[in-house]
Amino acid sequence: MIDQPNVAVVSTPFASDETTEVSSVRFSRDGLVISVSSTQWDAKVTFSQMYGFRVLDELDLTEFWSQCSLRDGWLFEVTTNGWKTLELSRPAFYSGRQGWVREYLVVGRDECVSVLTKEAPLVVAETPSNLSLQPTAFGVG
Repeated sequence: MIDQPNVAVVSTPFASDETTEVSSVRFSRDGLVISVSSTQWDAKVTFSQMYGFRVLDELDLTEFWSQCSLRDGWLFEVTTNGWKTLELSRPAFYSGRQGWVREYLVVGRDECVSVLTKEAPLVVAETPSNLSLQPTAFGVG
């Protein structure tokens, strides 16, 4: 049995609210990019040196909700008793035994993303990839 997780809210310029959701998760050799949005903003969270990630429904992470509700925030650093601790119960989980592996949790109202990484994420405003295709008052572009 794993004890209650310990987390710290990661400060971002994007305030959490009950509409916050994970819009997409994209993985490439350049890293992991998670798009997060609410009715007020769209953000991109980039992990350039990550060692693993998992996407779970919020219902499967109920042990976090006493500290990680959307009232508290949407980006958290898990300091103990999270996914990394669970994986460390496996003797072959070599990456997690490195002292510099950190764990983050991106919370949405439905999906949540756990990330094992070497560095803190970069959080910036999400910008459309092609501004000419964005809706205008008269339709597209």
